[in-house]
Amino acid sequence: MTRPLGYSLVELLFVLLIAGILLSLATPALVSTVQDSRETQAVNQLLGALHYARGTAVMERKVVGICGGRSACNRSNHWHGQLMVYEDSPGGGGPASDDSLLRVTPLPGDLYVHWRGFRPSHSVIYKPDGTVAGTNGTLTLCRDGIAVRALVINVSGRVRTRTPSDDDRCNLSATRR
Repeated sequence: MTRPLGYSLVELLFVLLIAGILLSLATPALVSTVQDSRETQAVNQLLGALHYARGTAVMERKVVGICGGRSACNRSNHWHGQLMVYEDSPGGGGPASDDSLLRVTPLPGDLYVHWRGFRPSHSVIYKPDGTVAGTNGTLTLCRDGIAVRALVINVSGRVRTRTPSDDDRCNLSATRR
């Protein structure tokens, strides 16, 4: 008597059941890994834009700023959509024309950046010597009103990353201190 080749329906359903259970266990870890990767990408884009702005200010002996907005600096401490590096003109506050725009870096759609400095400004301004106009400040990367990463800029223009603290703001309705 010959044995039939192949698998029975019960065996196939059992294998599909085990595969479904394993997939349901792995999905949360995969989602978390993807979110961490997007946050790391956004931090690296932000660091790249800051280093580019500082380097351009020093190498070209110009005042260079960085701000956030979709098509122009949005005059807000909450930066959505993209980061814009621009040559700052006297009076400043954003790119005077498309010619003064040096670089545009997109931000992932679900993340935004909150800028908080110790002087009233909606952008980070680098002077020709590489220092920041004003004093220290913090760029907080946020998702859904929660701080996920923080970058601190000191008065000399250097940037360091740190874990967000309770003092880091992400609430869109929060007022400046």
